[in-house]
Amino acid sequence: MTTIGDASAGTVSARADTIEADLEAHRRELTGYCYRMLGSGFEAEDAVQETMVRAWRGIDRFEGRSALRSWMYRIATNVCLDMVQGPQRRARPMDLGPSSTADSVLGSGLPEHTWVQPVQDSRVLPSDGDPAEVA
Repeated sequence: MTTIGDASAGTVSARADTIEADLEAHRRELTGYCYRMLGSGFEAEDAVQETMVRAWRGIDRFEGRSALRSWMYRIATNVCLDMVQGPQRRARPMDLGPSSTADSVLGSGLPEHTWVQPVQDSRVLPSDGDPAEVA
């Protein structure tokens, strides 16, 4: 279980640096998690940034009853759900075309699995280890 900061750290800046390092240690895996929830690399980055901000602001309320990792995943889940349900979703290519009527002919269907915006593996997978073991 990860603990936040060091109680013996004498200065506020030393504690802040420790907290920042503890939070940043989870950035890569949170990016992958948010990407899987949102389907967009850009939105995943935004979600992780918002997760970090919320975690930083709420660090005093973190009681340590759970692991820091699970607490951050809960925050990331809430951020992603807020983004999905919010009216400020980014426009998708289908949203940018001309409007059509219900009688218009539909184009060809999309394949079963469509990647909206692929993201580089280096942004979501640990640099060490086998990706098959991570999944």
